[in-house]
Amino acid sequence: MLGDALRYPQRGPGWLKTIAIGSVLTLVGAVTFVPLIPLQGYLLRVLRTTIEGQDRPPAFGDWSDLFVDGARAIAVQVTYALLPVWLLFAGFVVSGYGVFSSLGGTDLGATVEALGWVLMALSALTFVAAVYLVPAALTRLARTGRLRAAFDRRAIAAAGRRPIYVVAVIEAYVALLVVTGVGTVLTVILVGAVFVFYGQVAAFYLFARGYTEASRGADDSAGSA
Repeated sequence: MLGDALRYPQRGPGWLKTIAIGSVLTLVGAVTFVPLIPLQGYLLRVLRTTIEGQDRPPAFGDWSDLFVDGARAIAVQVTYALLPVWLLFAGFVVSGYGVFSSLGGTDLGATVEALGWVLMALSALTFVAAVYLVPAALTRLARTGRLRAAFDRRAIAAAGRRPIYVVAVIEAYVALLVVTGVGTVLTVILVGAVFVFYGQVAAFYLFARGYTEASRGADDSAGSA
């Protein structure tokens, strides 16, 4: 599936134009946030068209829809990140208070500091869980068009337990790390944005393929209602 995904962004007659637009949005988005909204909307469109069985990336267009979809996609990702961020912040505060208390000679200082480290460990675990489940959440959003479908724990957990989803997500993040990693290094010469955008498109194609295969045969309509 990984090889197919890496070829996916090059399919179709207008793929060079699509990559050019996406690369510009990625590059400008690194400086100002606004271009990232339609970019996320486009990635959601990649999910939707892949679910529908299209074997080539969609074109940019209908920019108002891209902005709306992008805002919704960002809202889903931010929501999933809230718990890990909150736990990390709480862990730093509690741990810092424990260190301060220990310096002041308080007996509970070490216990409080240990509690802070526990909270930070929980933050790491929930972050990994969020990174793993967000692709399913975004794919459900693209599939149903309903924001609340991205938070259907039963449907998302059911897909997340399937081996095909595990493989697809791992391959997608490998593509992101390798392709966008190269792009990040090359950003200084302004061509890195091409790699970053290309890697994201390939990864979202894999997200959609993995979730679709994982949810095939399941009673997904009940979860999206």
